[in-house]
Amino acid sequence: MPEIEFTIDTETGKCETQINGIQGSACEKTAQQLKQVLGAPTTDLKTAEFHVRPRTKRRVGSNE
Repeated sequence: MPEIEFTIDTETGKCETQINGIQGSACEKTAQQLKQVLGAPTTDLKTAEFHVRPRTKRRVGSNE
C-alpha cells in the first residue's frame, strides 16, 4: 500500500518526506504534487524502489 512518511525536526523546522510503495513515473508525479504543497526540497534523492522497472509479460500465441 502506498504511503508518504513525514519527519519534521521540531528544532530546525526541516521537513523530510519519503514516498513508499510507488514506483517510477507515478512516484515522480506524487513528488511533484508534494512540491506544490510543501515547496521545493533542498535535496531530492531517489530510492531503489523508484528505479524498479515494471515487468511486462510476453504473450506468444497464434494470430487466428
